Amino acid sequence: MLSRHIFQCSRLGFAPSTSQAVFHTSTGNSVLPRAKPLDEEMPAPAASKSLESKKSRPDSQILDLSSGKRHKKDIDIIVTDQYLQQWYKMETKSLAADYLALCKSKLSLFVASTATCGFLMAPVPVAAAPLAAATIGTFLLSSAANSCNQLLEAPYDAQMRRTQSRVLVVHRLKIAISSRFSPLHAFTFAGVTGMTGIGLLAYYANPLAAALGALNWFIYAGVYTPMKRSHIGCTWAGAVVGAIPPLMGYAAATGHLDPAAWCLATILFSWQFPHFNGLSWNLRGDYSKAGYRVMCVTNERLCRVTSIRHSVALLGLCSIAAPLTDLTTLTFAIDSLPVNAYLVYLSYKFYKAPDAKNSRKLFFYSLLHLPLIMLLMGISNYGRNEQQKEPVVERITNGYNRMIDSVKSLTTSSTV
Repeated sequence: MLSRHIFQCSRLGFAPSTSQAVFHTSTGNSVLPRAKPLDEEMPAPAASKSLESKKSRPDSQILDLSSGKRHKKDIDIIVTDQYLQQWYKMETKSLAADYLALCKSKLSLFVASTATCGFLMAPVPVAAAPLAAATIGTFLLSSAANSCNQLLEAPYDAQMRRTQSRVLVVHRLKIAISSRFSPLHAFTFAGVTGMTGIGLLAYYANPLAAALGALNWFIYAGVYTPMKRSHIGCTWAGAVVGAIPPLMGYAAATGHLDPAAWCLATILFSWQFPHFNGLSWNLRGDYSKAGYRVMCVTNERLCRVTSIRHSVALLGLCSIAAPLTDLTTLTFAIDSLPVNAYLVYLSYKFYKAPDAKNSRKLFFYSLLHLPLIMLLMGISNYGRNEQQKEPVVERITNGYNRMIDSVKSLTTSSTV
């Protein structure tokens, strides 16, 4: 065993010890040569460490805040192209389809139809150019407002399942961060469509209609959209936005606003509450997650109360106020009774049992309710004879006078 130990020491370059311990060794002058350390193993200076940190984080913004007073021109802020590309880079497969999604084409068509109804309800002959300007101009302004809305709410749309697929929601892909539509492109689209709509209304209709359109654009993008995250009154602001398009159509036809126009706008204002409350009730979780302070989140009872309250108001507006302001005839007051009565019934069911089924029924019926009301308005307006075109108060007075005259004629004939 000792010979084996001596052999191992000679192989490793050790000299055997003279002590009796077999496993004790002492180092001699001949040792293993020391290897030169690699460059990666050497400690890096401070300057190289900062460079490595810059290389390891190419997408970060780096600001050198070393000691000592520095001028603004000496401070270098590194902004990579990846951040700039988010403003103009698009990952779209169908540009036309994304344009329609950006402007919410179905909603904009619905809004434009209310402006057309307002134009046709005006007591003036129908002119093709102002009617086309009112319809197309309202559609363009609604598209601009919806584009601004999606621009402002893109970070919050990403938190809601219903809106996660919108074109301005930013998605993190494997290669880069991009969206189907760039913010710069959407901002340009909103400006072009909005100014074109205002120009059409001002040139082919009148300045009043153009001013109402510009006001509605501002209220929707500048008041209603930011207000959704700060105050429960956002629903009332949104109802004002929905009430202005028929005023635009009426003003485009007449150049002024009379009590009939305001009655029509009030009908659209009250309709917004059962419609939106029925829609938002089943989305309370998403609205709460995104931080929206709408009625269904902050005050559920108020949400149910306002729905039935404005449904009853619609019943009174259509059957009493509309004929009195000479917006429609007494025929419309009777024809609209079952349509409005069923809305009141659904709102009452939603008030008593606010579940998903009743709220969904209320919402879908509201989509049918408004077109039916506008259709009945149009039929009553264009079914008038010369006597029906008289204001209701004059019609009642004239009928009373004719009745008195007939009674007098009967008494005179009987005495003779």
